[in-house]
Amino acid sequence: MDWNAIGKEAVQLLSEYVQIDTTNPPGNEHRATAFIGRILEKEGIPCQVFESAPGRSNLYTCLKGDGTRRPVILLSHSDVVPVDRTYWSVDPFGGVIKDGYIWGRGTLDMKNLGIAELIVFLTLHRSKFPLKRDVILINTADEEAGGMMGAGWFTENKQELVRDAEFLLNESGKGRMENGKAIYSIDITEKTPCWLRLISRGEPGHGSRPKPHSSINRLLRALHAILNYNPPVKVTEPVETYFKGISHLQNGRRRQQFANIRAAVKDPKFLAELHHSSQYAAILRNTISITMLQGSPKINIIPQTATAELDCRLLPEEDPGKFVQELRKVIGDDGIEIETILSFSNTASPFDSPFVDAVRQVVSTYHSPVEVIPNILSGFTDSHFFRELGVQCYGFMPFLLPDDELRGIHGNDERISVENMSRGPKMLYEIMEILCG
Repeated sequence: MDWNAIGKEAVQLLSEYVQIDTTNPPGNEHRATAFIGRILEKEGIPCQVFESAPGRSNLYTCLKGDGTRRPVILLSHSDVVPVDRTYWSVDPFGGVIKDGYIWGRGTLDMKNLGIAELIVFLTLHRSKFPLKRDVILINTADEEAGGMMGAGWFTENKQELVRDAEFLLNESGKGRMENGKAIYSIDITEKTPCWLRLISRGEPGHGSRPKPHSSINRLLRALHAILNYNPPVKVTEPVETYFKGISHLQNGRRRQQFANIRAAVKDPKFLAELHHSSQYAAILRNTISITMLQGSPKINIIPQTATAELDCRLLPEEDPGKFVQELRKVIGDDGIEIETILSFSNTASPFDSPFVDAVRQVVSTYHSPVEVIPNILSGFTDSHFFRELGVQCYGFMPFLLPDDELRGIHGNDERISVENMSRGPKMLYEIMEILCG
C-alpha cells in the first residue's frame, strides 16, 4: 500500500470536512453524513443514514467479516463547538493548510479521528483484507450537547446493529512525548455528568425593601454550603487501575504510593500533594462546578424565582441518585428544589484487553522507548451509550499531541499537524489488522 498517498488523502479529506460547519447548536450534521456518504458511495460501499431530528443525522456502514470474532466499531461524531472568530488567526471553517498544520474547528475534536477511521475503513475495503470480524463505521450527531440526538438515539433505536460488538474505538486517549519517551494513554472509562438545576422561590418585591428570605438569598445560602463542601475521596476500581498503570512512571516513594493508592490516600500529606494536579484531583472525588445563575431581569426587582446550574461530574460506577440525596443533605433546605438536567451511570472497560494489546504492539514499532497507560477522562463522550450495551469502549487517537496543540480543543486556532494526520491512519490500520486478522 502507498501510505504516502493515503496520508495525503487523509490530510485533504480533513481539510474538506472542516469546511462543513457543523457547529452545535444547531448541528446540521446531515451535511457531514452527506459528505461521508458520497465518499463511501464512490468506493461502492453502501451506507445507511438515520435522521434523529430535522437536520440531525447519523451514518452507519459495515464491512462484513467471516464471523469468527465479534464486531469492532469505529465511532466518531461530526458536530463541533462554537467559535469566536475574533480570536482566530485563520477562518475556523476554511480548512486552511499552512505551516505544517491543518487548521479549523474540529481538527482535534474530533473530525481528525473521524477521517482517520474513514481512511482505515476504505483501506480495509480496497485491500480486501480478510476480516475475521465485522468492522462497523458510525458517525453520529450531537455529542457536544449530550448525544441524545446522536449516539443516544442510535443505541435506543438501532440497537440491533451494534449490540453484538466486542470493541469500540472512540475519541480522547492520545500520545505525548515526555523526557524522550512516547506515552500513549487509552481511556478505559470517564467521569459522568450529573447536571443539576437548583430552584429557589420566595416572595417577590421591590429592591428598595430587602427581604432576608428572598429567592436570591435562599439560593446564595445553598450555594455557600456547596462551596464549603468537599466530596469524599473514593478509590473506585477503575481509579485503582489507572494509578497502578502509571505507577512505574513515578520516582521514589511515589511509585509505591501509586501502586497502592487505596492505602496511600489515607495519608493527608500525600493527598494534598496529589491535589496539586487537577487530573488526579478530578478522578479521586466527585466534583461540583457552579456554572450558571439566573435571578431578576431588572436591578430593582426582587425575583420570585432564582436558579443556579451545577456541572457535577461523578466517578465511574457512582449512583447519580445517591449523589443528589447527598447534595440535599449538604444544602440542608428542603425548600430548594433540585432538578436533574442530564444524568447517567457509567462502567469501565478492562485494561487487560486484546484491544490494548494491539495498541501496545503497534506503537512499539513506532517509538522506543514507549509506554501505554490507562486513563480516566474527566469529561465524557458517547462511549457510555455503548458501554451500557456491554461493548468494551476505548478512547484512543493515534496522534502525538504536544501541549500547545491540545490547547486548541474547544479553544482558538485549533489545529493538527500534517505529520500527525498523515501517519495516524497507518498506525490505526495496523491496530485493526491485529484485531481483525
